[in-house]
Amino acid sequence: MDSVDAVPRRSFPIFLGSLILLMGVMSYQISDPVTGRSVLVSVGYRLFSPIQSTLAGIFTVVINGVQKYLYLTTTNQENQRLLHEISELKIQIRLADQIRHENDRLRRVLELKQRLPYHLIAGEVTARDAKASQSRTLMVNRGSRHGITSMMPVVTPEGIVGIAIYVDVISTKVLMITDAAASIGAMLERGRVAGILSGDGRNSCILKFLPISVQVKKGDLVVTSGQEGIFPEGLAVGRVLQEVNESSLYRSVEVVPFPNFTSVNEVLFLKKEGAGAK
Repeated sequence: MDSVDAVPRRSFPIFLGSLILLMGVMSYQISDPVTGRSVLVSVGYRLFSPIQSTLAGIFTVVINGVQKYLYLTTTNQENQRLLHEISELKIQIRLADQIRHENDRLRRVLELKQRLPYHLIAGEVTARDAKASQSRTLMVNRGSRHGITSMMPVVTPEGIVGIAIYVDVISTKVLMITDAAASIGAMLERGRVAGILSGDGRNSCILKFLPISVQVKKGDLVVTSGQEGIFPEGLAVGRVLQEVNESSLYRSVEVVPFPNFTSVNEVLFLKKEGAGAK
């Protein structure tokens, strides 16, 4: 009985497999009137189409992400390169500005030397005196060994600076014209009206003892008169800023010097030609 029952049991899977194979062959041979494809292909397409669409979407997202990453990486590298080039250009511009500034300074010094019968001794400012509220002095790295003497005029190509007051072997203390103790001869270039120029102890000077009748305008040029015997006549001092009421007997005006003393780094000592210049 057991052997008889086993035969139908083994025959059923074979029958089922044959049936499925037969249906597959028939489905492959029968065409879908709408699509023109076989029924088997159409069924397979409908079954696997959603999976294929999902996989295609995932693949598209991954590809787009990789492309964006590569684009951003390339863009960032390009930005870094451009920033580096911009930094190099800025440095080159600064160097060019410094060279142009140095050339302008040397040209002004040469023009001053050609205009004055003096030997010019250049020096660098090493210190500024800030101890007293009205003291305006500079220390310069030139002294007696370089030919500097006391009461020697000190200038820049822009205008006068002051007078050498203390001379050491390798350094000199310069009293600036803005110091309250400074006093030199000066005049208005327009009309050549002379007066006495004194420092106000801050950043300006006062041109005093001008005649009451003199006409003074803001912006008038003030130059040295040479009356004190230190500065030669005609060196630029500054420009008139405003009138100052000091006395009813004479007129006084505030003068703003041409050199910016807070940023002066180099000065020129004027030594007369033939006076043992070195």
